[in-house]
Amino acid sequence: MPYMNSNGIRLFYEQRGEGAPVVLIGGLGSQIESWATQVPIYKDHFRVVMFDNRGSGRSDKPGESYTIEDMADDTIGLLNNLGIGSASFVGKSMGGMISQWIAIKYPDRVEKVVIGCTSGSRDDVGNEILKMGREVASKIGMKAVWFTALLLGYTRDYIENNYSSINQAMNLIPESDEDIAGYIGQSLACEGHNIEHLLHKINAPTLILMGDNDQIVSPGKTRKLAALIPNSVLEIFAGVGHGFWRERQEHVDRIVLDFLLRD
Repeated sequence: MPYMNSNGIRLFYEQRGEGAPVVLIGGLGSQIESWATQVPIYKDHFRVVMFDNRGSGRSDKPGESYTIEDMADDTIGLLNNLGIGSASFVGKSMGGMISQWIAIKYPDRVEKVVIGCTSGSRDDVGNEILKMGREVASKIGMKAVWFTALLLGYTRDYIENNYSSINQAMNLIPESDEDIAGYIGQSLACEGHNIEHLLHKINAPTLILMGDNDQIVSPGKTRKLAALIPNSVLEIFAGVGHGFWRERQEHVDRIVLDFLLRD
């Protein structure tokens, strides 16, 4: 299995395709597999790099606290070791927060940015959801966390229509103490994310995506993100929430590819 040391962390990563690099950065607690439906499409156009963030999947899960900025540094360290100078970054939820930090801190490494269901800071309701997730993880387990996230993030129709595959995926969710600690570490990093005062420094072309019924990240916060990032474009998907990338996959991926391929 491919591993790379970056910023003091051993990261599990994979690559597919050839061409200009595009880095996929997943959300809270997610693994490379969360991009399974995108990779077969994107690899036909780009060199796709994906990895498990610190705290999740097969990457290291350090016991000490860490930040979204730390995870941005992890990403750039991985690219350094892969010999990649600049790339486009596609991040969802927490991955969108990481992409913001990369665009602010490493502007010369960024070609384009695509960020979905994310914000430049958290609100009280969003942080309460994070706190509840940490409590559920520590007292009940990760399967309960993920099913709660499904209920908050997807429409009832989507869950009912895909319940068999969802149930199979739920049975594969790791429940070790290390996995729970990693999830909690990532959650705390998300809660501490507050860089709205720095967003004006992002100068790369930026595409921002959101569902208008997002219960996990405030749609108002995402709209504010778009207002604060110069040269950004906001796409809104009606009738869906945090999980719009799955519920509107064909539409979303077409918009993302058009943006990334545009000169």
